Amino acid sequence: MTLHSSFHFGLVRPLTFGGLCSGKIPLADRFYVGGPGQLRGFMPAGIGPRASRGGSSVPGGDSLGGDLFYTSTLAASVPFPKSISTLRHNGARLFGFVNAGTCVSTTGGASGTVSLLGMPAWNQILKSSRVSVGGGVSVGSPMGRFEATYAVPLRYGPRDARKAVQFGF
Repeated sequence: MTLHSSFHFGLVRPLTFGGLCSGKIPLADRFYVGGPGQLRGFMPAGIGPRASRGGSSVPGGDSLGGDLFYTSTLAASVPFPKSISTLRHNGARLFGFVNAGTCVSTTGGASGTVSLLGMPAWNQILKSSRVSVGGGVSVGSPMGRFEATYAVPLRYGPRDARKAVQFGF
């Protein structure tokens, strides 16, 4: 058995150059969290601040991105059973995981984020954290790791875009 863990964190702040530039962070520069590579059980850009309208293909409105995020993973994997030797010979592994993470805006506004000295209050970050558990199959390839997972979000927001079965590189 092998244990795997990861933790990712990001914070983006605008440079205003003494008022010469806008203090707003462009949508393209914000963080978008979700999907099999970050937070399993949620669609890509499936969590975080959302527009009040839009999102016809994704429930909850279009994603606006956040300026602070974290994701963490704890997983355990074992080699594929001997009964299916082709997959085992090619390095396939069965794994179970727990994912946690969030994506918030530290500037307040429509998302309702509380800030403290220009930074989000830690209790707000913890309250907005999402958690999912699940399992899957992974196999290494010359192009990278391929995985198929099934995840169940245990903690999620009412406007989050969730997806149980995912495939990822």
